[in-house]
Amino acid sequence: EKPPEEEKPAELYPIMGLAQKRTSLMNESCPDRDRIRSEILATVREKGMLPYYEKYLCPGPAGPAGPPDEALKAELKKQNVEEEAKLDERIKDAKENLGDIEIRDALLAKADFFNRIGDKDQAIKGYEEAYEKTVGVGGKLDNILTVIRIAFFFEDTALMKKHIDRAKVELGKGGDWERRNKLKVYEGIYLMISRSWKEAAKLFLNVMPTFTATELVEFKDFVFYAVIVAMVSMDRPTVRNQLVTSPEVLSVIKETPELQTFLESYFYCRYKSFMQSFVKVIDLIRADRYLMRHVKYFMRSMRLNAYRQFLASYRSVKLEAMASDFGVSASFIDTELSSFISSGKLTCKIDKVAGVVESNEADARSQVYVEIIKQGDLLLNKMQKLSGAIDM
Repeated sequence: EKPPEEEKPAELYPIMGLAQKRTSLMNESCPDRDRIRSEILATVREKGMLPYYEKYLCPGPAGPAGPPDEALKAELKKQNVEEEAKLDERIKDAKENLGDIEIRDALLAKADFFNRIGDKDQAIKGYEEAYEKTVGVGGKLDNILTVIRIAFFFEDTALMKKHIDRAKVELGKGGDWERRNKLKVYEGIYLMISRSWKEAAKLFLNVMPTFTATELVEFKDFVFYAVIVAMVSMDRPTVRNQLVTSPEVLSVIKETPELQTFLESYFYCRYKSFMQSFVKVIDLIRADRYLMRHVKYFMRSMRLNAYRQFLASYRSVKLEAMASDFGVSASFIDTELSSFISSGKLTCKIDKVAGVVESNEADARSQVYVEIIKQGDLLLNKMQKLSGAIDM
């Protein structure tokens, strides 16, 4: 007797990797253009993705996947028409002969069909109809999370925000731990896209030990996002405790080239190695469809963080010595620091004659101390005035 075959988990749509491949294909310097194009077209053919093919891959002769293949379009159209007719028949039968659960399942099947073939508008409409027939917080949340994935797939930030807010309202009525955690990942990626990186980092680091949202992002990519946004926005103790020494991060960080070197060289102040790995990490960010629009912001923010961290150890330091530590020229450091000083990002001075940087960077403890002294003075003044008034 043959052993029973293990049930494969149901494939969830849309296929997020397909959107990343399309982004790679649109990059002029794409190294594996032919391979990626053939992989995309194989997925399109297998899943019957005619609407996606027509609108996003081959809208004209110069589309990302090349000129339209009319034979393929005809084949996919025939396939889609037949499948949609069967689904319409199933919905009709459920409405005439069966109950609400069967109607909901039939409506969901049709919405899943439109989701699979890449018809964004029809899929959202279908999930809305199925939502109206859904009873229970769990089912409603699954429906909403699917619509959020569609928004990520098509990079529709307004749709993301609308349905993340909607999911939060549903979670207020109940909902299990796993869906709550998934929503944190979804919201974190939305915040990352919106450049609210500190809020995104807090969500990513909170959910990392219990990450389950593989239908949206692979764990190694999730760790990549967490490292990038946290290095820009979080303090050193957080970076140490939740990234540098985190078992979850260490388990997959080596799968992303140069990421561990970049993180550790920044944290352990190995600035020459940091600058060398910086270039390769920037290439990864340029290639990522969520982060590519933030590449300049990331470059500027991380250089600023590194300079602040370096200068916090010194009252004054020679430009040549700082340039040597970073593995760049003194003129480059001079230009960089001048730019940050003039924009108010760094509180230091450059003595061009002596070739020295004089640092006025105050650490957090000093700032707290100064603030306490100020508040103490104010309190003493108020007490003296009150004492004078009582004596009178």
